[in-house]
Amino acid sequence: MHNTQSSFNKKTRGFTLIELLTVIAIIGILAGIIIPTVGSVKVSANKSKTKVQLNQWVTSMELFKQEYGYYPDVTRSNNKIDPAYLAGALTGQKLNGDKLSTSPSDATTLRGNKKVLSFYSIAGNELNADRTKFVDAFGNEDFVVFWDKNNDGIIKQGTTVTGDGLRLQSVTSIDGTTLTPISRETDPNFGIDITNGVRAGVIIYSAGKGAKVSDIVYSWQ
Repeated sequence: MHNTQSSFNKKTRGFTLIELLTVIAIIGILAGIIIPTVGSVKVSANKSKTKVQLNQWVTSMELFKQEYGYYPDVTRSNNKIDPAYLAGALTGQKLNGDKLSTSPSDATTLRGNKKVLSFYSIAGNELNADRTKFVDAFGNEDFVVFWDKNNDGIIKQGTTVTGDGLRLQSVTSIDGTTLTPISRETDPNFGIDITNGVRAGVIIYSAGKGAKVSDIVYSWQ
């Protein structure tokens, strides 16, 4: 009986303190490797989702132009997208899903969408909780848009009201960080080509992750 109990105790012996510390150290090392990688993958995925979202808006504005012959002005000031205007122009609806009409009271929100057509379908994850603003995959609510106002196939700096007025317009991230794009002359990888302009009909960008200027997500890059 004594031998049996002794054998049982040997089989059920716990970890020593050194063994436990070794396991904890290994787990810590693995966590240090895995956690940053997972975070980087999530940021990359959100960046891709945001770029797709912005390009869908661009495509919808192109469809609007094909129908009416001009791009809708969906901005409130400083080339910042007005959520209600974007919804009205591209979907013919309010942000809450209510249908707009051709009445004078809805004309401003429709932004020239005289036939109240739908060029776009808003996904549920594109709106904030109370459905009053658009958000990107990072939760940003601030979007900058420029479009080709004189139909020359390029968005560039303008000095008159008929010009495109492309400039380094700041954008704000969800945590309140203000990021101002830099020119391509400063950084060819992340900047805006102010000198030569951008060959596109519509361009849109948001702050992306929002930690630094290179985090800005551009529809055309």
